[in-house]
Amino acid sequence: MNLPAPGYDQVQVTLGIFCMKTVRPDNSDPIPLRTQPQHVGTIVIRFVGLLLAAVVALALIWSR
Repeated sequence: MNLPAPGYDQVQVTLGIFCMKTVRPDNSDPIPLRTQPQHVGTIVIRFVGLLLAAVVALALIWSR
């Protein structure tokens, strides 16, 4: 008989078949669709902004 290891939640075992509890959502609303991906321009502007901030921070650290 396959018994669960100590420390695990108790599971009913019948001839090696594990009986599992069914999990259902609280509501039956459909899963929302994915949001639109960000535009390439927005990603580039953020990247350049973060790059400039990093360069300024490193320049300030270097100058001390």
